[in-house]
Amino acid sequence: MADFDAVVIGSGLGGLTTAALLVKQGLKVCLLEKNNRLGGYAVNYTARGHRFDVATQALGGCGEGGIVSALLRDLGLYNKLTFLPCEPARIYHFPDSPAPFIQHGFLKEQRNLLCSLYPDQRLAIETCFEVFTTLFAELQDIAVADTSPLFGFSKKYPALARYGRLTVKEFFDSLHLPEKLQIRIGARSGYCMLPLSDLSLVAFACTEMSYGGGAWMVRGGVGQLVTVLGDYLREDRVEIYRKSRVERLLFAGDKVVGVETRQGKKITGKAVVMAVDGSGILAQSEEPCAPLLAKYKKMACTGSYLVSYYQVPLDCVENMQANIEVRLPRQIIAETTKIDVYYLLIPSLVDKDSAPEGKHSFCVSVPLRAGVMPDHHERLAIRMRLEQLVVELYPRLAGKLSFLFTLGPDHFKSMTGNSNGAAYGFSQTVSQSGIYRLGNNPRIAGLYLAGHWTMPGGGIAGVMTSGKLCARAVINDVCHLEKLTSKSMPS
Repeated sequence: MADFDAVVIGSGLGGLTTAALLVKQGLKVCLLEKNNRLGGYAVNYTARGHRFDVATQALGGCGEGGIVSALLRDLGLYNKLTFLPCEPARIYHFPDSPAPFIQHGFLKEQRNLLCSLYPDQRLAIETCFEVFTTLFAELQDIAVADTSPLFGFSKKYPALARYGRLTVKEFFDSLHLPEKLQIRIGARSGYCMLPLSDLSLVAFACTEMSYGGGAWMVRGGVGQLVTVLGDYLREDRVEIYRKSRVERLLFAGDKVVGVETRQGKKITGKAVVMAVDGSGILAQSEEPCAPLLAKYKKMACTGSYLVSYYQVPLDCVENMQANIEVRLPRQIIAETTKIDVYYLLIPSLVDKDSAPEGKHSFCVSVPLRAGVMPDHHERLAIRMRLEQLVVELYPRLAGKLSFLFTLGPDHFKSMTGNSNGAAYGFSQTVSQSGIYRLGNNPRIAGLYLAGHWTMPGGGIAGVMTSGKLCARAVINDVCHLEKLTSKSMPS
């Protein structure tokens, strides 16, 4: 007899969502977390009265009908949180224009803005958003389909069949969009950490649609989302083992039947969910894992970030927005790191309680290529160069940035276990997105996947979607197994 119906490895939002939905259906669940606190990337740090969401800028899917709000309503938790709108969702400083470009948090408003700026391209712009919407809908349909999507694929999913192997750049070029317009429609590509020439159109459509109902912050910090999910699990008497790093999977024949922790504790379950970077666990496990491990090794991860956190006086950020992206006209070298884009976040413009009275919380971040792990000296050089760039753009910040702390890929790796602190799991290239990404059921009996390594991809809305899809697969299989077992037992 198994100890549990399901053993969930990892308490990021993918794992927490999976566990909560399994518990809601009456399954007995064990949740294992390698750290002392739950949440993965969805955690808050505090310093000198400031509270920061260390790895989150703004959330999608929290508006009416969004994936995050729908999941929370399903669990009866929506009213335990307050989502604060971040509108505009982001403003951009592009080198091809002196005026900032505004990105609205709602698709209709953004489409209308683009049409007003480029009236002669109205038909092409509307076509773009229609394709984004259709691709997202078809991918969602595949994710919940009970049968293989391969049979009659082009007839059932015509948009995915037509556009599934295109990059965003290839799609835009096919519509003969001018370069400036391509950059503006594809502005949110920064969330995917890829240029339009490498970014999968399907992946971008999912990102765009997840923010289609607005961009949001959580009052009290994104850690509140973890808190309410964690409280829900504790109320339902889920076994939560902290500081329990899983070393390997346990097998009975070709079926996964449990896990073994670094402390030597063996925990068995009818289903095991990996809501973490599973490469290390698979490498220590038995032969049935070899094909899945080979897939992991072939897939490329996203890069990470270097983020510096500051305190600034109130009057220094007048007329600034909460979420800013700055693309530079040329690459700038700081030590060995190339900088061509950086991000500013002022969360206290949205959630006033995130900073002490008379101050604002201020973040400056820069994306790093996969595998780049700057040491202390390099981090300092990058931070100082970024401060110079920020002051050049906003001179009133000169001498006003009071440094608090910096986090880099090594810190993010420690938080999550992600290879090199990868921000969004596997990179969203064409060969690693949509139907080409790892699914929730990797064809190893008893094993399931959740989190940003699986379909649909990274970001909070994405990982919570994966948790929903994973829970659905586990419930179907475990309940089916129980029915078969009850039928085979003598009356």
